[in-house]
Amino acid sequence: MTGEIENLIDELPHASSRRVEEIASILEGVLSDIECNYPIEDDSDTAYECQNIPIAKELISLVRAWNESDEKLRTEDRKSEDWDRRSKVINKLSKELKTRFNQI
Repeated sequence: MTGEIENLIDELPHASSRRVEEIASILEGVLSDIECNYPIEDDSDTAYECQNIPIAKELISLVRAWNESDEKLRTEDRKSEDWDRRSKVINKLSKELKTRFNQI
């Protein structure tokens, strides 16, 4: 994984809603540029990389869903335990995204 992608993923937990959406779009673009010419059943490294692409796309979808619900939370009264729980969610998603991009 390039340092630039890693830096973008690291930025997610602290980014504004708009920036989270920008990062998600960039990451999706990176994934769409990767060509998978091998069947998933193939046990080569390329097939293993290809298996991680749908997982990474799902994680990006979860980041977007988190971002949408976080935006609502920001406009409402928020309890500190809700905020802490939500921070743990985005931190976990970021960590998993980083892992998947390393495997691709």
